[in-house]
Amino acid sequence: METAEIIAISVVALIAAAEIFCLFICSKHKKKSYPLCIVIPVLSDDIELEQRLGYISCLIEDGSTFIKTVLLVDIDGSNEQVQLCRDFCQAYHAAEFTNIDEIGTALKNYLHFH
Repeated sequence: METAEIIAISVVALIAAAEIFCLFICSKHKKKSYPLCIVIPVLSDDIELEQRLGYISCLIEDGSTFIKTVLLVDIDGSNEQVQLCRDFCQAYHAAEFTNIDEIGTALKNYLHFH
């Protein structure tokens, strides 16, 4: 190989190593992760509420998400939906069941607490 080719390959390898270092190490230290608050309205015509809660429970149990609070807001939920939400809240301490009149207070508590 010629000297120019060796220098070019060395520079490209050095740049690639620096990019990998920054991607895996520097980015972890500089970026902050903020906890997320998920707000789910509970409506009587929502036929997928149970599946939605199941998906969120999988995310929480998996630990691959930054979900810290799940607010379930009863707008006009049926009795079955209200019970489903209460069961979900008992299973996950990160979940809170509230109604539309108290959502402001629940969100303020979330922002003040975190």
